[in-house]
Amino acid sequence: MAVLLQLLGANPIGGLVLAIIVPVVVVAFGTYVGVLMALQSFFDASSWQEAMRTGDTEE
Repeated sequence: MAVLLQLLGANPIGGLVLAIIVPVVVVAFGTYVGVLMALQSFFDASSWQEAMRTGDTEE
């Protein structure tokens, strides 16, 4: 894995990938997980199964 990163860093296109694409993917994944956690908290669910359950009406 380290050799692959060194090869990508030596190549101009690889450097572009390391400098731009990797951080964008990390930020996008973190945003996705954060939104999922916020939705779970907003709906006051203890699990994703509970949050996604449809047809439940609270009376």
